Amino acid sequence: MKIKFRYSVVLLFSLFMFTAYSQTPEKYCFDAFSEIESMLSGKDSLNFKKAVFITENAYFENQLNEEVFNDFIKFYASFCRGMMESGNIVYKETDVERASAQCAVFVFMTDSIPVETNDGIFIHAPFEYNFDDFAGQKEWSNMFVSTLMETKKGNCHSLPFLYKMIMDELKQDAYLSLAPNHIYIKVQNKRAGWYNIELTCGDFPTDAWLMSSGYIHIDALRNGIYMDTLSSKQAVALCLVDLAHGYRAKFGLQNGSFILQCCETALSHFPNYINALLLKAETLAALYKQSTHDLENADLLNQMNELYAHIHHLGYRKMPQSMYLNWLNSMGIQTVNYRMKSLLVNQNDL
Repeated sequence: MKIKFRYSVVLLFSLFMFTAYSQTPEKYCFDAFSEIESMLSGKDSLNFKKAVFITENAYFENQLNEEVFNDFIKFYASFCRGMMESGNIVYKETDVERASAQCAVFVFMTDSIPVETNDGIFIHAPFEYNFDDFAGQKEWSNMFVSTLMETKKGNCHSLPFLYKMIMDELKQDAYLSLAPNHIYIKVQNKRAGWYNIELTCGDFPTDAWLMSSGYIHIDALRNGIYMDTLSSKQAVALCLVDLAHGYRAKFGLQNGSFILQCCETALSHFPNYINALLLKAETLAALYKQSTHDLENADLLNQMNELYAHIHHLGYRKMPQSMYLNWLNSMGIQTVNYRMKSLLVNQNDL
């Protein structure tokens, strides 16, 4: 598949502005919370791309350039639009624009693509999985879309976030969906019906495969904590928990109030958001360990025990990190990958 551009498009601007600090570092997190809460409460319109930028910019203490961040998304969408118009995507149902967008964004993110410009032909390289710090344990910003833009390396957080942002820019639906320790994409078209997109390894796992191999308890499905499509509001609520994680990575627990505020606000709009419940429980446990007052200890212990019991009742079961990596590696099955591409892409270009 070769894409033609009538002009050269190169993003040379840095995502970082390196401006002087105008307030205390923690204040950026507090301001970000207010902006995202305004979206969730209906004071401002829901905007997933904006919420992600606000969250990441708070961690970087207002050093991210929003114009450049948006330009990256526009460029990616323009690239994908060129693929959709190239004639290489074969699809004969009436929802051709939707299915072509799904295919184009997937191929853009996971494949090498020759691109013809006024300056010659260059190869667009796919995004890669960051095996060195896939959970942001060494550096929390490795979970960010802005880091993915800068390094071309991401994980099961930044890659599906970016896919959704590009699809949103193309005015097409794509839904985030949760699995243990994991986020992936759900989309639908007339030929394939509903199907799953796994960006970390370029695969299309079925629901049955995810259920059988992904450490997903049947109660978790009944209670909707995994494998469901997230609404626009739920997707934005994810950003509040990301904001809390970033705050904890930079400033530690402190008195726990900001982290709990983020979790509780997210849960007020997404009651069974498992990552918000887990972070809230972890925060209560940490506060319990450092408390020296008997009455406070008793109250924290009761809250913590009730919350962990609720989490277990919802169907959550902790997935060991080593098992997660084995699970992720097992998804890269070439025959499944090839079968989905053969439905949508001209055979001569495979």
